[in-house]
Amino acid sequence: MKNRIMKGADQNPPVFSLDSSSGEATNSNPSGKASGKVLTIELGRIEPPEAPRAAPSAQQKSPPRQYAYRSRWAVRLFRLLDGLGAALLARERDRPKVIERVIVLRPDHIGDVLFSLPALRALRKELPDARIDLLIGPWARPLLPDDSKNLYGIELIEFSAPWLERPKKDRFGLMAALGLARLLRRRARELGGAYDLAVDLRGDFQSILAARLAGARYLAGSGRTGLGFFLDVELEEMRGRHQVERNLALIESAGFGYQETTNPELKLTRDEIEQGRALLRTHGVDGSRIVIGIHAGAGNPTKIWGVDKFAGLIRRIITNMPSQVVIFGGPDDRSVTDDVMIALKGLRTEGRVVDLCDKLPGLRSFMMAARHCTLFVGNDSGPGHIAAALGVPVISVFSGTNDPAEWGPRGSSVVIVRKRIECEVCGLTFCDHHSGMAGLDSDIVYEALRRCV
Repeated sequence: MKNRIMKGADQNPPVFSLDSSSGEATNSNPSGKASGKVLTIELGRIEPPEAPRAAPSAQQKSPPRQYAYRSRWAVRLFRLLDGLGAALLARERDRPKVIERVIVLRPDHIGDVLFSLPALRALRKELPDARIDLLIGPWARPLLPDDSKNLYGIELIEFSAPWLERPKKDRFGLMAALGLARLLRRRARELGGAYDLAVDLRGDFQSILAARLAGARYLAGSGRTGLGFFLDVELEEMRGRHQVERNLALIESAGFGYQETTNPELKLTRDEIEQGRALLRTHGVDGSRIVIGIHAGAGNPTKIWGVDKFAGLIRRIITNMPSQVVIFGGPDDRSVTDDVMIALKGLRTEGRVVDLCDKLPGLRSFMMAARHCTLFVGNDSGPGHIAAALGVPVISVFSGTNDPAEWGPRGSSVVIVRKRIECEVCGLTFCDHHSGMAGLDSDIVYEALRRCV
């Protein structure tokens, strides 16, 4: 009988919301611990707790699978498919006693890859001698070190999943999934045999299908998008559990013991740190003042705070603080950054505001430069997650699209600023009222920034 594991949900770090009317921060952690007024200088140095996850148990009654689809027909289709598959194709497999070859599937976006780092560290600790491969998308490759020794001895495999590209090129990607299966089979032959363990951290039916067709002997993952009957151990999705905890829970569910909660960590070499300092100096950032990094863009429009809001924040910073503001971003952020700079016209910004949007060679260069920021402010997007993992204090302006308890940046110095609304955690890409962001003015975020610097 396949194991379907449910973990406890009370393991998230405190999530704080700034009340837009009072300017006070309140704790919205569902556990109810550490409640009350917390808007103090210590707000910028919140350590995540080490709350335990429940131990795996094959005796738990499995609740109905919760699918990730909004469409009712898609839910019905995959529920029917999973029912037929469970009756006709599902089979019981025991986890191999000796695990020599492992594949971890994480072909999605930057924040998701970052949230997987503690799970990768835990897996290496449990399997010190195994050959472990990590499948990632090419967009996430610069995030990770070139030398596998600096990634717990884990080798990287690149695969561009069309169903995960932005914009999405292929909704289902069945042919791409078959191509992924061929890629994994070739890699397995290089390693001397099929993968003993496959861990799908993403939860895509395409990855599940590819791993099974590639001959993986034991497959752990989530059936939230379908084909869960192919899994040997399935993790139940639970609201309110941070993705770092979810990934660790999946490692536990694959037959390993309790894993300590840690934050994602990115480390640069000494040469890279010096390159970052030189890069900033080249663009007029001398480091003699407070350096505030800003990222005004995001992958989805619903996550963007707004041009006027960021411009207002920058105006407050350079007017009241001995600081320089560095605006970061990639090619997709150029238009919103241009609008911010236009909104700042009439204000003396020369030498105080440095526009580095789309001016750095790549993601690794951004990491080198962001490492030298005193504080980083951004939307719910990849750069904020990266800054937090680099150890830079971060203020994340969160929309109502996602729950920060599940998706907020993880680090020793992270502050979440958001406006609570009735329709929060909608997951929408577009919103006709945008009230989650409209209710947050620049004064509120500036007050959080002032107390954290």
